Amino acid sequence: MRFFPWAAIARLGVAMSRLAVLWAVQGGTGSFGQAGAATGAFAVADAAVGPQVGRLVDRWGQRRVVSATVVLFIAAAIGLAIGSARGWPTWALIGLAGVAGATAPPVGALSAARWRKVVGSSDRLRSALSLEGSLNDVTFLVGPVLVTTLSATVVSWCGLIAAVGLVAVGMAGLLTARWSEPVPAGSSAGLLVDRRLMSSRFGALFVANLAMGLFFGGVPVTVTAFALAHGAGALAGPIAAGSSVISLTAGLVYGGTQRGKPLTVMTTVSVIITIGAAMLALVPNVPVMFIGYGLVGGCVALILIPAAVLLQQATASEVYTQAMTWINSASAIGIAIAAPLVGYLVQSHGWAVGFLATAALTAILPLTLLLTRPVLIVLQHDAVSTDAGS
Repeated sequence: MRFFPWAAIARLGVAMSRLAVLWAVQGGTGSFGQAGAATGAFAVADAAVGPQVGRLVDRWGQRRVVSATVVLFIAAAIGLAIGSARGWPTWALIGLAGVAGATAPPVGALSAARWRKVVGSSDRLRSALSLEGSLNDVTFLVGPVLVTTLSATVVSWCGLIAAVGLVAVGMAGLLTARWSEPVPAGSSAGLLVDRRLMSSRFGALFVANLAMGLFFGGVPVTVTAFALAHGAGALAGPIAAGSSVISLTAGLVYGGTQRGKPLTVMTTVSVIITIGAAMLALVPNVPVMFIGYGLVGGCVALILIPAAVLLQQATASEVYTQAMTWINSASAIGIAIAAPLVGYLVQSHGWAVGFLATAALTAILPLTLLLTRPVLIVLQHDAVSTDAGS
């Protein structure tokens, strides 16, 4: 599919952006506080405005809407790089970071919507969503490494400029692949959320992804604290990278074999991740943590991919982009809640408590899936029936 390589390039740029903002502002101001504020503004704006951009995309089409928002993203990000280098006021840097976050293209949602149009609702769509999930793992594995390398060895804002370049090139290629662009839906009912998304099925998936965000928010803080406590702070990144490689492999295998009903896989794996996160509190040393967190974090794709399959069953194609961006916002909300909470507990009580707290927060995921099973089981039946009829 011609659009997919371009989407991969753009997604890598987006994956680099948040950390690149941190590096650029910290390098220019010398303050982690100001850098954290700018990064927070980027994240909050992305979570708050992203669904509304998705709604406009569903209504008017990817090319018409995203062409404009990408230009704003590029201008804001370049302005942030210049402002950081020239010592602009903090309020200006935070404002530019917020504009960049609000206009960062929802590449995953745009690409998934194109896959849905090209392959339809079939077993091939599950394979395509597995490929999307694996690409996500790759970009968030490679992206931070590129940002850190460029910003640390060249100049602090270099990573941000590289991210902008990748987004510009990737989105230009994606938006010119017109044959795969979904047809705009036209009108949209509802004030902030399209009424077609106001269902118990979509609500259940929203809460499930928020719970995954709690896991994503708590684990990096705790793994970093563990590594520092064992005199191996530099290994925090490789520990996380190892789990991403396993997750990538698991996602490809799941998508290729088509085995396991989506809801069943999600529920089973969510219990494994919750128990596994708690057991990480007992890890005695760094080598064991490589193995332990590799197994726990390596299960992530087996939740995200089945969730994506259920989401496409729960939503009409006319509101699919908005649905995807709301799901991304749910995960971002979870990260915003868990990261500072777990960070405080780690600071006060140590890394072991951090893992236990992360496990407690993650337990919301299997509880949500169990409580909403009567609602979601219909989606699973629809997905299996569609596959059988393909």
